[in-house]
Amino acid sequence: MRAFLFLILLLAPRFSFQETLLSHEKLSRILDGQKAVLNGQWEEAYRVFENLHHADTADPAGYIYRAAVLHSEMMDREENLYSHAFKLLCDSAKWAAQKWLTRCPSRDSALCYLYLGHQYAFQSLWEARFASRFAALSLGLKAGRQYRKGLRTDSTMYDLYLGLGSYHYWKSVRAGLLRTVGIFKDERDKGIAEIELAADSSIFSGDASKSALIWIMINEENYDSAVSLCLAMLDRYPGGNSFLWPLAESYFRSERFAEAVEVYDRLFENLKNRPGNFYNVIESAYWRNKAADKIGDTLKTEEILSFLDSAYDDIPKNIRRKQRSRLAYLMRRVK
Repeated sequence: MRAFLFLILLLAPRFSFQETLLSHEKLSRILDGQKAVLNGQWEEAYRVFENLHHADTADPAGYIYRAAVLHSEMMDREENLYSHAFKLLCDSAKWAAQKWLTRCPSRDSALCYLYLGHQYAFQSLWEARFASRFAALSLGLKAGRQYRKGLRTDSTMYDLYLGLGSYHYWKSVRAGLLRTVGIFKDERDKGIAEIELAADSSIFSGDASKSALIWIMINEENYDSAVSLCLAMLDRYPGGNSFLWPLAESYFRSERFAEAVEVYDRLFENLKNRPGNFYNVIESAYWRNKAADKIGDTLKTEEILSFLDSAYDDIPKNIRRKQRSRLAYLMRRVK
């Protein structure tokens, strides 16, 4: 559900059209694919980036952006669907970027470091969600190093600040004891400033930067700003769920429960037609009913609970275990 980090990585770099790696045609495809991802159109996005790859098989972009689509869909659906293909694409992006670094100008070098950072960051997020938190930490540190290398190569490629700023902020937030004992610095303010710089100064990373800032605003309890930015992004990308989740959470946390109910209802309707492993169907139903309880709204409660009751046997056993407490809360309410 928390799709903020996969949006951070779906950015296109600042460049001049004379550089080797990028052209007007490639950028057009990148922007088309990015729009499809932000609207939750996974098959369309993958097709666009597959065409990008066929246009230049030596370009790491064709690998990294296809990995981005698979990663985005897995994070959005909370389901480990494409791990093998995803890892192969990350490895291929790494190989292609490293090969390009042996013979390219500084501008393209910074771009290659951006892609290297992305493939480490993607894998870090995959590990954190589906496998090993220790591996996630190691890969996250590698991602940060690649972004810094890119800035040393070309400090005017401001898109790198989005990846680096996200690394600085969330590393500081998640560090816990490691920050307390001084192993990690608290660089939250630095990370926010870097993402804001990317939002203001990068050419093709503005929407990705804003998406990253939304989740930071929520974490910083700046809910009104998060709501405003979510609504603006929904106007641009109304098709997916990427901005509905943070909007609903912002409403709920700021005790705007009636508005939270409306957004969770919208999410539930979107999800029940393509329930996948049912994780997010349960999630939306749970938070919808928690919000509805606050204001005594029972208008759609029976309909939602009836759907879950009828679909219960279709929910995979591992999801029933993960969502045990939420299902118990919901099923107690079934008449």
